[in-house]
Amino acid sequence: MPRPDRRAREALTDALRDARRAAGLTGAGLADALGSGWSQPKVSKIESGRQAVSEAEVRAWAAAVGADKEMLLALRARADQEQAAFRDARPADGAAEQHQEAYAAAEGAAKLLASFQPHSVPDLLQTPDYARALLALAGASRDDADQAEISAVVAARLRRSAILYEEGRSITLLVGEAALHHLVGSPDIMRAQIDHIARLATTTQATIGIVPLESFPVLVQHGWDQRDRIVTVETSVGDLEIADPVEVARYERWTQLLLEHALTGADAAERCARIISERRSPSRDIHE
Repeated sequence: MPRPDRRAREALTDALRDARRAAGLTGAGLADALGSGWSQPKVSKIESGRQAVSEAEVRAWAAAVGADKEMLLALRARADQEQAAFRDARPADGAAEQHQEAYAAAEGAAKLLASFQPHSVPDLLQTPDYARALLALAGASRDDADQAEISAVVAARLRRSAILYEEGRSITLLVGEAALHHLVGSPDIMRAQIDHIARLATTTQATIGIVPLESFPVLVQHGWDQRDRIVTVETSVGDLEIADPVEVARYERWTQLLLEHALTGADAAERCARIISERRSPSRDIHE
């Protein structure tokens, strides 16, 4: 599993290498095309992550191989943000908290944020109790994570959620209704979480939507987060960073389809109230 400060850097070096190969150039051939100040060893070091690459160098690389300059620059910016978050973290911080701080840095620099989670509540919408109960589930955190580490991750997620009240960004957060019917923690935790989503849907700058059970516009097996031109799919072995413009456009199309079917604003709050009412029914409480 990559270190928290290397996920985007590795995505960048992979993208640079793939772009060179797609252009049919060897490392030496690219160095010749780039001209003064370049050499095959420098190209090799950049592609292996042993040497940082500047914005000007990324631009030159993209021009030399005919690659998407904006995609490569977005990856480089993400790598810088993650590195800064890792460097500035307190020495006692664990990798999981640094992971959250890297997300926060990327979100803070982004103008567009989008997320869809079909089976759980997105990070930015979680209450502290729900986040803690979710992290206690198998597969949600390291098996050896202690309570102090989990508390640090929960606190970091709460700090990230402040972005929902900031202006100047396009934020779309979608949750599958099924996630609101799962029992995470306890009935009280779930009722408070659902009520929290209802309040956020009508009081923040973000577009918050619930994709209802009766709607099934996109067949996907996982959730995702988009920050500008980078899509992140979180897996049990690390984050998959997607920067290919064609693939990013696919996720953007899926987000739009889901949003067209989602309940937002007052409609989302009304659906939340209905789910809470159903949870309070005697038959439902017997099972909970």
